[in-house]
Amino acid sequence: MRLSSPAGMLRRLLGILIAVVVVLWPFAANAQAEDFPGQWQEMVTDAGACDTCWLAIRQHGPILKVSSSNGWFAFAHADLKARSGTANGIGRWSERARGHFGGKPFDVRLVIVDRQLHLDMVVLMDDGTKQAVRAIFDKGRPGKTARRVMVKS
Repeated sequence: MRLSSPAGMLRRLLGILIAVVVVLWPFAANAQAEDFPGQWQEMVTDAGACDTCWLAIRQHGPILKVSSSNGWFAFAHADLKARSGTANGIGRWSERARGHFGGKPFDVRLVIVDRQLHLDMVVLMDDGTKQAVRAIFDKGRPGKTARRVMVKS
């Protein structure tokens, strides 16, 4: 029986390691994006407290469909390649939404930080000005409070 040389064994181990990385890479690349789907409870917002407000996210590949309990929906594109936990998109408030946002379009950015969802929304008003809305959401951890404080920018 012939034993492999140390160099040959090292090449074989390196080849196996490369094969494992290639096979597992797609799972690692999607790990951050898989954090988006589900129902998120609003923890804090600069648009007025709402203990019953939530949003739901469904994911189809890199596309996120976001709907909210308070009358808006959005579509966002998650950056799967960078694994950044970031998605950017557009949306619209329902015509029946209460307040001055009813029917207004907006840009939205979603970022996951420390297992919480940070939302930045920029609403285009009728007079051409833009109004920002910021909120932090938490997923399915009752009794938790927001660990982050929103900062005025």
